[in-house]
Amino acid sequence: MSLGRIVSSLAATAAVAGCAVVAVGMSRAGSSKPAAEFTDPVTAPVTTSEPATPTFAPRIVATTPSSARASSAPPSSTHPAATHPAATHTVHAAPPTSHASTSAAPPPKPTRHAPASTTPAAPKPPPAKPKPAPRRGIALPLQYSTGSATRVITVTASGTGNTTARLQAWYRAPGGGWLHYGAAVTAHIGADGMTRSPSEFRSATPMGSFTLTQAFGALSDPGTSLPYFRTTWADYWISSPGAFYNTHQRCSSCGYDNGTNEQLRAAVPYYNYAVVINTPSGAAAYPHGSAFFLHVTDGRATAGCVAIPQSKLVTLMRWLTPSTHPRILIGTA
Repeated sequence: MSLGRIVSSLAATAAVAGCAVVAVGMSRAGSSKPAAEFTDPVTAPVTTSEPATPTFAPRIVATTPSSARASSAPPSSTHPAATHPAATHTVHAAPPTSHASTSAAPPPKPTRHAPASTTPAAPKPPPAKPKPAPRRGIALPLQYSTGSATRVITVTASGTGNTTARLQAWYRAPGGGWLHYGAAVTAHIGADGMTRSPSEFRSATPMGSFTLTQAFGALSDPGTSLPYFRTTWADYWISSPGAFYNTHQRCSSCGYDNGTNEQLRAAVPYYNYAVVINTPSGAAAYPHGSAFFLHVTDGRATAGCVAIPQSKLVTLMRWLTPSTHPRILIGTA
């Protein structure tokens, strides 16, 4: 932006009827001075409003030829002499108005403005997009407790007499509820279906919510995070009454090979891979059932376990981790 400058023009002039002050008179006949002198309105002293006493008595001015007037008159650029026919006298200028000034007022200081910045303003960041709401899941098909589990397997049958069921894996949704993990698969269950009162003397799968904390198999560890042991001929699952009822024991000379306890290495392909379904154990648990596993199917009903294809079981074993406190829920829906 350019600087504003204000220039004051000082040319205050006292005037009467728009003309400069004129003094008309004759000092003596034959004077070489012109008949009238013009007073510079700027340099002449300003007179008071009272009329001054004329220096000369008014007299009649003789009319001179036009050529004489022309020779004695000042240039046309100045005001002509006043030639009143009656008398010559001094005409006083009116006092200057209050707003006129004979001295120049100091010009105001120019206003200086800082030049506009040439640096472009930083662009405003776009408004933050609202975070999407956490994904919500659905309710599980079975209303059993899930405890602190964030990964769950459900096994549902349409009735307690069924020998097949629908197995589906789930994980807890961030916004609540549960989401599917993989597709559902057909599972084979006990030849006597499902029961709420499992027994050592029936081939029925127990109903309820059970933890999954141990895995094993005749084959090498498939990559599960659960504790895993590979079976030998000395590994047994105890079904005989006593303190070890419904527990795993490894001993080749302990008399476990009595026809009641189950030799794990011998049960193939069923126990190529297996995950223990933790039902009550110990002496007090007898005879409410033992050796309940999620294991490999051969396409037939079981003695009370849950059996699925080996590839599906390996996928689930890799998915199950102790930190998710996994559970299996078994029931009708």
